[in-house]
Amino acid sequence: QDAKAWNCLGVEGGGEDGGRAFNRIACFQRALALDPQLAHAWHNLGKAGGGKVGGQTFSEIDCFLRALNLDPQYASAWHNLGGTGGGEIGGQAFSKIACYQRALALDPQDATAWNNLGLAGGGEVGGQAFSRIDCFQRTLALHPQ
Repeated sequence: QDAKAWNCLGVEGGGEDGGRAFNRIACFQRALALDPQLAHAWHNLGKAGGGKVGGQTFSEIDCFLRALNLDPQYASAWHNLGGTGGGEIGGQAFSKIACYQRALALDPQDATAWNNLGLAGGGEVGGQAFSRIDCFQRTLALHPQ
C-alpha cells in the first residue's frame, strides 16, 4: 500500500514525509523503489518525463514501455506511448497510430486519443475506418463544450 500511496502523492504534485519534501518525480521513484511492478507509477513517471529508478535512468518512453509490459491493457499508457512516437512491446513494434488505435480499442471514450489519431492521419478502430475528420468529430462529440 505504501507504493500506491507514494504514487498517489506524486499524482497530486508531491508532498512531505517525515519533514522532508518530495516532488512528484521523487514520489514516483519512491513508489517504484517499493514496488517495481506498479504499472501506474511507471506510467506516471513517464508522464513526468522519466527519471532514475534503482540507479538506472529511464526516459519517458522507457517508462511507458515498462508500464505496458506490466499491464498491456493500460489504455492511457498506450495513448502516451503514441505521443512519443511508439515503441516495441513484447517483440512487436507499434507505430504512434497503432498505439492510439490500441488505446481506443481499450477506451473508446478517450477524446485525446481520438484527437491524436486524427492528427496522425486517422486509422481503423474496432474494425471501422476513421478519417482525420471522423476522429476530430469523435473528439468533439466526447467534449461537446
